[in-house]
Amino acid sequence: MSITADRSVTTTAADPRTLVSAEVFDKIARYVAARQEVTQTYAERAVGQFLVFLKAYADQLDKPDFGMLLPTGESYRVVPTRPVDAVWHAALQITEAYTAACKEIAGHYVHHRPILTNAMQDGTAITYTLAALHDTGYRIDMEFWGGEAESCCPPNPPQPGK
Repeated sequence: MSITADRSVTTTAADPRTLVSAEVFDKIARYVAARQEVTQTYAERAVGQFLVFLKAYADQLDKPDFGMLLPTGESYRVVPTRPVDAVWHAALQITEAYTAACKEIAGHYVHHRPILTNAMQDGTAITYTLAALHDTGYRIDMEFWGGEAESCCPPNPPQPGK
C-alpha cells in the first residue's frame, strides 16, 4: 500500500476537533500555541493532527496486524512525525487535558514510549501510519505528515519495566 503526500488536506473527512470535547481541545491548543510560540491557528491544526494520530493508534490496537513484524524482526506501529511529536510532548505536560483526550479517543491513557526503528528510518512506518490515519475517517493535513517519522530520543532507549 502506498499513501503519498499528493493530497494536502483530506476535505471530505470528519473534523478532528470532534474527537474530544471542545474544552479539552481548546486547553491543548492554547497550551501548544504558547509553548511552541506558534499562532493559535497553527496550534489548532497541529492538535487536530495529533488527535487523529491518537485515533489511528487506538483503532489499530484491536487489529490482528497491529505491530506486524518486519523482515528485521522489529514491529511497526503508527508513529508521529516531528511536528506531531512536538504536540504530544506539549500535551503530556498538561496531564489532565491529555488524560481526558486519551480516554475520549482510546478509552485509556496512551503512554509515550519513544523508539527509533529501521522502519521509521526507511519510511515503512510512516507509510503504515498514513494508511492508518486515512482509515480513521478524519481530516488529514499533509503539512504535518509529509516528513519522516522521527524519534525524540536516541535509538531504542530503555523502556520502563524492561
